[in-house]
Amino acid sequence: MYQVVAVSLNPALLSFIRKYCEDAAQQWQLRVFPTIGSYVTAPRQSDAIDLLFLDAQTVTSSLEQKRLVCFMAPLALRVVVTDTEHEDVVLDHLDHFHSFIGRSIDYDHLCQLFDSAARLPKLPLPALSRRLLSSFLHYPVFPSICAELRQVLKDPAVDIGKVAAVLERDPVIVSRLMQLVNSPYMGFASETLSLETAVSRLGLQLVQTLALMLSLKSNNQGLHAREHQQLLDQSMQAAAKARQLARDSQLGRTVQDHVFMAALFRGVGQLLLLQNGWPVVPTEQEPTRLEIAPDVAVAVYLLTLWGFPQTLLAPMLDQHQWLDDHSLEALTSNCLFLAGLTGEQWGLLPEEHKQAIAHSPFASAMLLVGEV
Repeated sequence: MYQVVAVSLNPALLSFIRKYCEDAAQQWQLRVFPTIGSYVTAPRQSDAIDLLFLDAQTVTSSLEQKRLVCFMAPLALRVVVTDTEHEDVVLDHLDHFHSFIGRSIDYDHLCQLFDSAARLPKLPLPALSRRLLSSFLHYPVFPSICAELRQVLKDPAVDIGKVAAVLERDPVIVSRLMQLVNSPYMGFASETLSLETAVSRLGLQLVQTLALMLSLKSNNQGLHAREHQQLLDQSMQAAAKARQLARDSQLGRTVQDHVFMAALFRGVGQLLLLQNGWPVVPTEQEPTRLEIAPDVAVAVYLLTLWGFPQTLLAPMLDQHQWLDDHSLEALTSNCLFLAGLTGEQWGLLPEEHKQAIAHSPFASAMLLVGEV
């Protein structure tokens, strides 16, 4: 049983939430409070809150009250109903909430929020990483251009020109995307001169991932643009290295793309750690690879909040170990594992793992891994 709390007087919002709970085979228990005071003073239930809605348009709340509401639901997916048309209003809520609903409530978006909230407690994250996540104050806003792309990409037969038209609304992203597609990171043999050709070459999923990495913002001014760019460059280098291993191992285009995206996604976790004042341990300095690294755990948590599919995120959670499997997810995970190994870490691998790798698709390309 999942727990959802709504602090709201909005009949439309409450009607939608009740409808979802009724349609979800009694998997969700709903509690509604008309004011923050009634929520704060209500008897606590033993089960943790999985999804929290605060209607900032119908419920008056001070900054301290918002903090208290969020403190009482540290690992819940926290959603605020606010005026999403004005960026300063959204940023004002950024320290407390993960997602936003405007005046016009989209039932499909609401369903996605419930689905993401249900996935969060199932993530196999270390206890330390969950405590780390509960302490965060700064969360980046899911970029509006990515929300538009996601809407457009719901159509499996979407026209490339329509995707390019969405991207063209942000000239900065277009400029950086064209730089990337013509950079050594992507490894294309000939120059790409048009945005539509770039989208076609990269593929729709990869374009969506790159748009996310290029447009992430936060209201935390402690992270300078130079540090943000340095982190992006490092993520691109790691992603290019991992994809090169997949390519040299003659894995298919789908695996290559998934490897590249998963490696990039790790940078999302690193960005969030830095924004909240936590250091990032470089991969090559990780003392062991026996558990999920904090930046990976943070990235998967945030991307789950944003509704990214488990097929893209599962390999990230397994990349700290070798998997004796040949599925698409296992190949992606194993490629990330090998691409991140240093010579010292390779030497510490159990002999049975080395033998398994020697008989895997990666055997011929092992010289690329960690300068082994």
